[in-house]
Amino acid sequence: MSFLESVATHLFRQFGSSIADCAIIFPNKRPATYFRQHLGKQLDTPIWSPDIFTIHEFIQESTQGLPADRLLCSFLLYESYREVLEKEFVQVVPYERFYPLGEILLNDFTELESNVVSIKDLYSNLAELAAIDQGLDYLTEEQLNYLQNFWKNFSVQKLSQQKERFLQLWKNLPAVFELFREKLRQRGLITTGMIYRSLVAGDFDTDDFPNKWKKLVFVGFNALNRAELQVLQKWQEEGRALFYFDTDIHYIEDELQEAGRFLRRNLGLFRNQLPIENSIRRKDRPIQLIAAEGNAAQVRMLPALLKEIPSLLEEPEQTAVLLADENQLLPVLHALPEWIQQVNITMGYGLLQSPLYSLIQTMVHVQESLLQNKGRSVYFRPLLQLVQHPYLYKVSEAKELAEEIQQKSLVSIPAAAWAKLQDIRLKKAMELVQHPLDLISMVREVLEMQAAVPELERSTELDTQLILAAQLQLNRLDDLLRSFQEELSISFVGEIMLQVMRSQSVPLEGEPLKGLQIMGLLESRALDFKNIILLNVNEGILPKKAAAPTFIPDSVRRAYGLSVLENQDAIFAYVFYRLLQRSEKMTCLYNSTVDEKGLAEQSRFLTQLEYETDIPLLKKTVHLQVVPQAKPPIVIEKEEAVMKTMRKYASEKMMLSPSAINTYLDCRLRFYFQQVQSIREPEELEEEISPRVLGNLLHRSIEFLYRGLEERKSSKLVEPDDFDWLQSQVDPYLQEALGHELAKDRTHRVEYTGTLRVVEEVVRTYLKEILKQDKAWAPFTLVDQELKISFPIPVEVNGENWTIRLGGYIDRIDQKEGVYRIIDYKTGSDKKEFRSVDTLFMRDRADRNKAALQTLLYAELLRQKIMQVAGKPEGQALKEEQGERDWMREQRQAPAVNAGLYDVRSMRKDGTDFDWRFVESGIKSKLDNHRIREMVPELMNQLQQTVEEIFNRNQPFDQTTRREKCEYCPYQKICGR
Repeated sequence: MSFLESVATHLFRQFGSSIADCAIIFPNKRPATYFRQHLGKQLDTPIWSPDIFTIHEFIQESTQGLPADRLLCSFLLYESYREVLEKEFVQVVPYERFYPLGEILLNDFTELESNVVSIKDLYSNLAELAAIDQGLDYLTEEQLNYLQNFWKNFSVQKLSQQKERFLQLWKNLPAVFELFREKLRQRGLITTGMIYRSLVAGDFDTDDFPNKWKKLVFVGFNALNRAELQVLQKWQEEGRALFYFDTDIHYIEDELQEAGRFLRRNLGLFRNQLPIENSIRRKDRPIQLIAAEGNAAQVRMLPALLKEIPSLLEEPEQTAVLLADENQLLPVLHALPEWIQQVNITMGYGLLQSPLYSLIQTMVHVQESLLQNKGRSVYFRPLLQLVQHPYLYKVSEAKELAEEIQQKSLVSIPAAAWAKLQDIRLKKAMELVQHPLDLISMVREVLEMQAAVPELERSTELDTQLILAAQLQLNRLDDLLRSFQEELSISFVGEIMLQVMRSQSVPLEGEPLKGLQIMGLLESRALDFKNIILLNVNEGILPKKAAAPTFIPDSVRRAYGLSVLENQDAIFAYVFYRLLQRSEKMTCLYNSTVDEKGLAEQSRFLTQLEYETDIPLLKKTVHLQVVPQAKPPIVIEKEEAVMKTMRKYASEKMMLSPSAINTYLDCRLRFYFQQVQSIREPEELEEEISPRVLGNLLHRSIEFLYRGLEERKSSKLVEPDDFDWLQSQVDPYLQEALGHELAKDRTHRVEYTGTLRVVEEVVRTYLKEILKQDKAWAPFTLVDQELKISFPIPVEVNGENWTIRLGGYIDRIDQKEGVYRIIDYKTGSDKKEFRSVDTLFMRDRADRNKAALQTLLYAELLRQKIMQVAGKPEGQALKEEQGERDWMREQRQAPAVNAGLYDVRSMRKDGTDFDWRFVESGIKSKLDNHRIREMVPELMNQLQQTVEEIFNRNQPFDQTTRREKCEYCPYQKICGR
């Protein structure tokens, strides 16, 4: 017989139909439903039901005061704090700084009131130890010792600033709390703690409380606060109260067993109507203990464990899945097998776990970014989260904006980018609110718009319930915040709003007394089940190791009998041991793998069972079967479909770039993914400090600087005298480059925050180093920048003659003393040394110089392009898209072309010794235009062979043999390396 069934039977035998005159009080809501069911089974004829309450509902019956809203309490407490401290001429912090302090003070206030502690005594200035003996004679010697130990910490002559502030607040808190209590009373409001203090004092607002009930029946209680103890003792002495405690010999007789800490005291004070049982120690009920590798493994065990319960389909309500960690609810629901027809979930679905919460959170972050940038731009991350949100991502213009942000790698998005949005939800969310409190109105309006979306576009009816619950809270919050005159920031209003949302939930469907029961561990109080599966029985979760924040030190808490960490442990211990009393089959699972929280030990409650009882423990370890197998190599044969795709390179619109040649030499398969099939790596915007962003900013800044000089002089000639002006223009042109790269708008002015300021300083330093080198190189003619160039290469493919255009973008071309110089800017760790031309094409060499191959190929492409253009008749139009320029016509003989790197890291390190030229280490010589010209035949011969191999039908696309190249490859997951 279950505990509640025993209580219902005993009460009905004692009172019969007059049980209707009783009030039945439980510690929580859940037992009431089961109690009614068991009471109904006792009846032959209909009777009036007794009044059934939770303890908080019951004490609320004693007063006409309305429960005070938590946030309202926070404001009233701040007003009280400010008024008291200003009288003492103490500096008062603004409300936003007070708020976290106030949350802790409210918790302390409730606890002090509930335990009927004299706030004046506790917060009195007891720095002088002698004062302890005066007026505190109601404390025991042990409690006085606790106080003495605490105040010894403040007996030094020179107090630290923190201690002084603490004592200052400490001394004023009695007055603050008294004023706070008065402000609540003036509004007709009351807190739970204040009700408890009034109960002890016999100060009831309602005249018939508690006389309207014949008996007050308290069922299933364990830990009682001091106010409850005093009031219940009084009612027992008056013959009003009956008590039904659920107890077992195992923890009642053992003085050291923490599960019985409160019940041993309760049984000494109150007469229990039920006998103490002896059910825990029985040996006929083994407990299965499973160590699983990770939380996911525990959840994956559920279907098998449920299948082992033979009576599950006939009486599913006798089986409970209990969660020590309630965050496991959704994984558990997803893991339930389809053959379970009915499920009852008691915890409800939290708004925090829903897309609605993430939408509200994203809108808050968007508004914070808009405010920071004065509505002119927004940081990409919150905007991207908004347009890709599950409620909005199907909107075509949201998709287009997301694609634009990703494709252009926009980091700071200007207002023009979202000004064209037509979706009313997006338009509203992107309007900069004029006042912080308008943030609530904006969110509420967006939710109203979402609720009006046609039914087919909304996810589920659950979303509608969540929206209604959120709107209700937003209305309440808006009214409350507008009733106070405190200056609040948009970030604070947003955080308060999110905090309110985090506490909201909506009930999930289910019949309370039917189906498999899924509930949090604390909800199981006073309930009994035949079959129990308990998840996350880990130390640190059961019992929880975290204590509620408080400003009352531990020693003072002990002195006044307030709750300490051991009390919390005792509460969880009782909840756990109760489950053993009437269950027939119990399985406990715990995570045996150390995670980020470091929780990998079974709960000490399980260890205690092993050493304190003879209960058989069936231990089992579940390993995730991970059998590493080498993935078979991927080989793409050049079948007809592949060759058809590769034909695109025979078009004049397509180019095969030197970087693509490098990719092919590194890994043929990567070339296939990237160049043939155009499989791009996932579009993920990089943070501002990324090497790619650094490189782009440097390139763009130099381009803008020198184009600005060209416009100023109407000449491409760069002279030493120009560098004073160039140095003075670094900052404005860097600003333009930032605007161009981050918002695709040169005129956009970037608001510097966080790492972006670091980026700016790094690029500025690099620019000045480059200008130093250029000044030493001057005078020279800056012929062109960012030149897109291509040149045809004939290739025979399967008997057909294809023309492949080799080309790309040349960072910079300058000319001095008749020699063209190609410069490639590098912000990474590229080297200028290479052994020989053939090593540039050796795919298995770890030191293959990709930068040298790319730059030298550009040098020869430029030479051939110049010769081609110079040979064209004057009247023939030039093909601009292929890199043909007017300045190339001026060349009257074979051009001399040199190539090198401006690797800015070496530039800073080497200073005046920096040399931009490549070094052929095989002959220990620095390359000049003559040596490059000598290398051309071998270079182009190797290039021709490589290009022919790319299009050779008999050479498949396979993986590189050098696995270190796979470490940062974007196609690593496809290959499985």
